Order: sequence, then structure tokens, then C-alpha cells
Amino acid sequence: MTVEGGPLEPGGRAKFNNTVEAIGLRIVSGSFEPGCTLPTTDGLAKEFSVSRVAIRESMKILAGKGLIQAKPRRGTVVRPRSDWNRLDPDILRWQISNRPNAAFIRSVFEVRRLIEPEAAALTAQRASQEVLGSIEAAFQQMASTDPTSPESIAADVAFHRAILSGTGNEFIAAFTPVMSAALHVTFGIQRDAALGREHFVPSHRDILDAIVCGDPEAARTTYLALLKTAEEDAMRGIRDQGGET
Repeated sequence: MTVEGGPLEPGGRAKFNNTVEAIGLRIVSGSFEPGCTLPTTDGLAKEFSVSRVAIRESMKILAGKGLIQAKPRRGTVVRPRSDWNRLDPDILRWQISNRPNAAFIRSVFEVRRLIEPEAAALTAQRASQEVLGSIEAAFQQMASTDPTSPESIAADVAFHRAILSGTGNEFIAAFTPVMSAALHVTFGIQRDAALGREHFVPSHRDILDAIVCGDPEAARTTYLALLKTAEEDAMRGIRDQGGET
């Protein structure tokens, strides 16, 4: 198994991925603050028990995410938070690896309101039978499983992913990975705050029906109604966990 510049030792891919993950988490969590210089390649290689090649490749990946940059006579420096690629799913996942706070939840729902209701309206106008089948299958899976189970949450994410993809707009569909990462977290919080299929299945059914009927206005309206309830559930979940409001 190799990376650019040389081979990885046996079992090296897992170590390599773990190294990227560990350094990325330290940067996003603030352990390595913006403007600080990271330890040397030799120092990081020794700490993580990987080769210098693996460290160099890890730095390339983190640089591609906007987290770091090499500076002459200084070494590798953490970039300002404003330079980070906020649509990178890894950065989002690292940011929310600990319990998310109320500010994060509000930001997620602000973005969702800007994108998803209009995506649902477009999908109502453009969806192919294949897309409709994907949305229906995700809904049935979500509706028939324990609301708190990973399977139900995964199906809920698949429902929303299918709607984004169903627009036929590549730019909207490009938001799918980052939205999926955020949804996995917020859905878990929402389900803890509002147990029971009767709380969320009907609202998803309304969206599905509007899309199947080809009614963009109904798709938009029902989606906005779902987001309103979902945000209330998520914020209640944050309060129940002792999070900031």
C-alpha cells in the first residue's frame, strides 16, 4: 500500500487515516490554535508511530482542507478559521465530534432553510421515477424502524439526500456530503428530545406526497414546517443535555 512519495508500512493505511484524524481534530478543537506552528515532521512521525512519508501526506490532505500551510523558515502553520473549508465533511465531523452547542444547531438550520425547501420544490418538478423510488424507500425504512436506532437515522438522512440529488442540479447536490454529516448529528439530538414515529413520520410523509404529486409549493411549505419542528426538537435536546442556548 502506497501514498504519493513512498510506501506505507503494513497496516499503514489505518495509521495514516488515524494520523490525519488526530491532527485535524487538534486543529479544529483549538489544541493547535490558528497561527501556531505544528511540531516537526520527525516529531509527529515519532508521536504517531508512522513514517515521515505518512506525515508529509497527512499535511497535504490537511492543507487541501484549508487548515494549514507551509511557511518559509517557520514550518507548517495553522491557518485562520476563516480560511478553513467549512463545506469539507471531515472538518464538519471534527467540529461536532464533541457535543454540539446551540449556536451550531442554529447555523445548521439556517443553512437547511436556505437550501432544502427549494430543493424539494425543484425535485417535485423534476424527479424521475428512480428518484421517487429512492425517496419512498428511504421513507419506508425510516417509518418502519425504531426511531432511536442507527437504521432509522440513516434512512432519514437518505431521505433528505435523495431530495437534494433529485433536483438534477449538480451545485445543490454538491451540498449532500456536508449536509449528511450535519444531519446525522442533529437527528440523534432530535430523536432523543422527541421519541416516537408519530412525531416526525407524518411530516416526512407530507413532503413525499407533495413531491410525488409534482406540487412544488406544497413541497416547499411542508419542508419548512418540518424544519421548524425539527429545530425546536433539536434546541430542546441541547437544553436537556445542558448545552448553551
